[in-house]
Amino acid sequence: MDSANLTNRGLIERARRVTAAEKYDIQTRFSSMISSGEGAWLTDVEGNRMVDLTASSGTIILGHRHPAVIEAITRQIRDYGTAFASTLSVPRVELAERLCERYACAEKVVFHKTGSEGTALATRFARAATGRELILSCGYHGWHEWQLASEEFGYRQSSGVVGFGYNEKALEKMLDAFGDEVAGVLISPELLYFDLDYYRRMAATCARYDVPFMMDEVYTGFRAGPKGVHGLDVPADLIVISKGLANGHSLAAVMGRRDLIDAYDVAGVQGTYTREVPPMAAALAVMDVLDTPGVYENAERMGRRLADGMREILTEAGIPNWVGGPDLMFDVVLPNDELGWEIYEAAHEYGVYFEDSGTQLVTTAFDEAAVDHALSAFRKATRQVVAERPDIAPTTGGELTEERKLDFAEWAFGGLLRDDERTNALIDETIEKVVNRDRSIRPVLVPDPKA
Repeated sequence: MDSANLTNRGLIERARRVTAAEKYDIQTRFSSMISSGEGAWLTDVEGNRMVDLTASSGTIILGHRHPAVIEAITRQIRDYGTAFASTLSVPRVELAERLCERYACAEKVVFHKTGSEGTALATRFARAATGRELILSCGYHGWHEWQLASEEFGYRQSSGVVGFGYNEKALEKMLDAFGDEVAGVLISPELLYFDLDYYRRMAATCARYDVPFMMDEVYTGFRAGPKGVHGLDVPADLIVISKGLANGHSLAAVMGRRDLIDAYDVAGVQGTYTREVPPMAAALAVMDVLDTPGVYENAERMGRRLADGMREILTEAGIPNWVGGPDLMFDVVLPNDELGWEIYEAAHEYGVYFEDSGTQLVTTAFDEAAVDHALSAFRKATRQVVAERPDIAPTTGGELTEERKLDFAEWAFGGLLRDDERTNALIDETIEKVVNRDRSIRPVLVPDPKA
């Protein structure tokens, strides 16, 4: 790229005219036009370098331009090609075998391009295999209409999705009321709020009602641990992984019980680009690197060092905070969202691209120099914001209030975690809607086995 006469501001204005969405592409991003990435660092078109805490929304696990991935992709394209007449290829078979060895539930694996498509496959498989209609779900699973229903507590008949807001009481009562009509339960793990026993209980509840338990591990499949939440002794019938699998290249894997995956044809799943081979070659290289002794453990050390440092900086500045979660994807929750944005925006000027949602994503490319740089920028930014904006920077210090934690859960991932009159009323109302629904209306995503 010829960087002469190119500026961040100028390119953003050009993008605004011809391609950018005002909110998604511009207002919710910091003012850099990234030109390259290497390891843990990004460089914008003006030559400014910054540590990357976004990991490209989690798609990068080894850091930018990892040599093993470059070699695997280049060799595949140069020596073999990109896509063929058949959906089957040598890298696909080899990758499926590796994933079956890696994840305990994986009797069989199939692939698609994105996490959104992966979770769509999961629900189609569950419905096709069980012949049932309803999906109980919570968390973010993608941007399609039926997936967005998972983020809200309640029932949408058009999609057949019942959102239960990570509420154990709601799940138990719903399965008791209409479990024989539920094709599967699909959840995205939220490890700041719920320990592993929470998910083990959920899996056991599903097993008791003979309902498949499915985990959307698009984010957590390599970040909650080298084998995700499932690899931490949480049973599952089916899991979906994507982000990090091919280190920035588009690929999702859906794996689990053979009878669920073998519902592929009945589910009517298709997709031309499922036959694209280079991302599968990249994924094989990713697993080789992650399985190299010391690589994952070192990344976890860097993540802990960064999380501990950010917690200390916030506490010293008198800002109540909650910092926790897996080392490679820890969360930073502050008294209000505006405060977080102000600090991360200021830190961007000091050379760090933090994830403004508060979930910071560390890669195996991080070393002590990258962590030290990030902490230095965060300290400067925090002090600057506290000095300039005392109206949004509380000075009481200590832990966040429970009320803020509960409010944040509902806003961030649809977690309805209060045990109060409102919650209990919503549970009962939702159950009544599902039980008394018009069964002649068939959700559009339910496969017809007679077709």
